Amino acid sequence: MRRILLLFLLLVVPNAMAQTTFHGNIARTGVYESPGPKQLPGVKWTFKTGGPIFSSPAVADGVVYIGSTDAYIYAVDQETGKEKWKFKSRMRVASSPAVAGGMIYFVATSGALGALDAATGTLKWAFPTETEKRFEAKNLHGYGPAGQTIPDSWDIFMSSPAVFNGKVYFGSGDGNVYALDGQSGVLQWKFATRDVVHASPAIANNTVYIGSWDSSFYALDADTGQEKWSFQAGQDPVIHNQVGFQG
Repeated sequence: MRRILLLFLLLVVPNAMAQTTFHGNIARTGVYESPGPKQLPGVKWTFKTGGPIFSSPAVADGVVYIGSTDAYIYAVDQETGKEKWKFKSRMRVASSPAVAGGMIYFVATSGALGALDAATGTLKWAFPTETEKRFEAKNLHGYGPAGQTIPDSWDIFMSSPAVFNGKVYFGSGDGNVYALDGQSGVLQWKFATRDVVHASPAIANNTVYIGSWDSSFYALDADTGQEKWSFQAGQDPVIHNQVGFQG
């Protein structure tokens, strides 16, 4: 069954800012630089993809970029809803894209981060991580058999990349947080946590803030990846239901 993305694009205030995206900006700080809409006049257009959509769109320079579980990244004209281009990834796309420096950055369910040319959708480079998996545990949510390790069926989101000072930051199912050069894709540093990292980083004051399924919340130096501090949240060793940072 084909799913429909309903974009209430009148929510985007014309001329207010060049881009709007998940968590406000490409550093994912959660701060929006423009005021919200005063009224919702209705749906301007709709656009169909070939699968469910688990991510938020990015809107930049009159183009809407959205990933879908049909494994495509789409570029759609903001005014008309017409497709400008689409790029076929190897795996489903369940992260929100970031737009910066003429590039589109996204993470597929393979764990790889891809960088596309924003104008054409051409792949510029891709960075594979060590592996990709969902959070898993025995007796998860009380499901049986109790002795069997079960992947979490609710761990469906991938880390949405953040961009800051020319670097791209994201988490991975291999338990690492990565920083890459935004133009070349060359690894700048990686930081190991103790479990899956599908949360999206937020960057402020040259610090990367991100949580892991290990139930720790980390503050990392954006330049070096060195840990500044970490906060250990609660544990749920019985059914692992209230544990970890998914977002």
